[in-house]
Amino acid sequence: MATVKTVRSTVLLPEPVHRQVQAVAAANDVSSAWVIRQAVLYYLSTRTGQSELPLGTERP
Repeated sequence: MATVKTVRSTVLLPEPVHRQVQAVAAANDVSSAWVIRQAVLYYLSTRTGQSELPLGTERP
């Protein structure tokens, strides 16, 4: 079985989002990193074949 290499990324979240991630993690006895990884994987799996982001063009 092949092992997938992992890399570290830093993500800055608005404080309310960070609190929500922490709450979900605590409620499920997992790390906040696990919650974020799952969210990213889910997002990417629902966007297969799509290159444009549905987030608009304005940046904060």
